Amino acid sequence: LDRALKMWRAFALLLAISDAIVEARVTFVTSEVLDDIDLRGVNKASFRCFAGCRVYSPTRNDKIVIVDSAGVEYKSLLFLADQQNGGLYELPESSELYYLINDGVANPSFIFYAVEKGAMNYNTQVAYLTAAAEVIASPVIDTRLTIISTTGAVWFYNFLGDYTGALPTVHATGFDSIYKCRPVYEARSSSSVLKTAFLIDSPIATIDFKQLGANKSVRISSNYLVTITPGEDSSAVYVSPGYVGCDSTGDSLYTFIPAVSVIDSSFSVADSNGLSVSVNGEYSIEKEADAITLTINENVQKLFGTQKFSQTSDADSFKIGISWKNNDYKSNNRFGLQIDVMNGSGGTVKTTTKSGRDESTTSSRQSLMVFTSLIACSMSSFLRL
Repeated sequence: LDRALKMWRAFALLLAISDAIVEARVTFVTSEVLDDIDLRGVNKASFRCFAGCRVYSPTRNDKIVIVDSAGVEYKSLLFLADQQNGGLYELPESSELYYLINDGVANPSFIFYAVEKGAMNYNTQVAYLTAAAEVIASPVIDTRLTIISTTGAVWFYNFLGDYTGALPTVHATGFDSIYKCRPVYEARSSSSVLKTAFLIDSPIATIDFKQLGANKSVRISSNYLVTITPGEDSSAVYVSPGYVGCDSTGDSLYTFIPAVSVIDSSFSVADSNGLSVSVNGEYSIEKEADAITLTINENVQKLFGTQKFSQTSDADSFKIGISWKNNDYKSNNRFGLQIDVMNGSGGTVKTTTKSGRDESTTSSRQSLMVFTSLIACSMSSFLRL
């Protein structure tokens, strides 16, 4: 009977593999990230592992299993989730595709990361972030750490230590793609790191400290209630839900993320010795109705189209605001912007803007009061396309 059941299971798996497959994963040069939408309405999703690969998942589901093209069953996602701190599990090389097979409840929630053997930074540690715990990252053994979140969001806050000579970056990718993709956060000075905290709505993120040192650390959480109030000598990070930041992934977005409907943040800073505010990043917004609204003092800009963006302003005081509403969850609208507030030269407001299409300079005088930042989001459910 045991043998008959095993044969029937193998036959069922092979039959499943032969059916049509819906794929919506984010595919990088040497890795793939699969999530909910890849098993939406189907019970299987392929992933590549031609040179052999390491696979990771924090999802505690023993009904989603890894199977090769011959129907041979390997491990479940529950097995991967039980590996200490994203422990290593490697699949053998195969000229054919591997598959995730769902033998359980339809349309499961999950996140899965497969990295081909020999990929850049292949030995980087991976940590799993759950709603019930946080991770403290410190570059004692390795300068990099990849986080995979069970909530689809990652907070970086409470940076500590001396970052002189090595400024950290954070990417919304796994470890293998950090040198090929734009960072969502790039520290501007060793002092500003210590005053910066930010959220990215992404199921995966990698921090690169750039240099080993036991005296440096950052707390990483999925707690949406962490307060962020940007100020002088700090950075603010604004990233649309599911943003990846890689040219090679095209319009792909992560879908295992909180259903953020609105980003609405404003803050003010003043210093009689002068300030410099820089905004850098990129955006791809199809319609003007879905534009990002960027306000710097009285200069209100609607950002849409597809552009790299860089703008610097100098003044004694600033009121800075950014707002965006996700009007269409099925669109590929995306952006990643970083606002840096640094000590500057003071005086008349002078703004220089660089983009893919234009460059302009404006001047005016501003006097402002200080108020706190607000980020308004809907966090009650996950985005399901």
